[in-house]
Amino acid sequence: MFGDRDNLIGLLFLALCAVVAGALIWEIVTGNRFRYSGPTWLVWVLAIIVIGGSIYGLIRGGAGRSWPNPQAGRRPWWRRLFQRDSDDPRI
Repeated sequence: MFGDRDNLIGLLFLALCAVVAGALIWEIVTGNRFRYSGPTWLVWVLAIIVIGGSIYGLIRGGAGRSWPNPQAGRRPWWRRLFQRDSDDPRI
């Protein structure tokens, strides 16, 4: 599952979304507000990293292998499970 680490970033993003959703639900239920009290330079550094990473991803998006890899010869797992074809040798 994690041999080529394609799914790892998706699972990390899913975990981050779950943490943020839990914090926001806790904020709504209790009526408390989260307030950032850290250094202001950290906000700028994080904003530059996010914007720079987005631009880098847009520029480099066409390079490298595509997903799913057309040369792999494998069908996606949902097609292998739900669209079984006895004539297809790739199953």
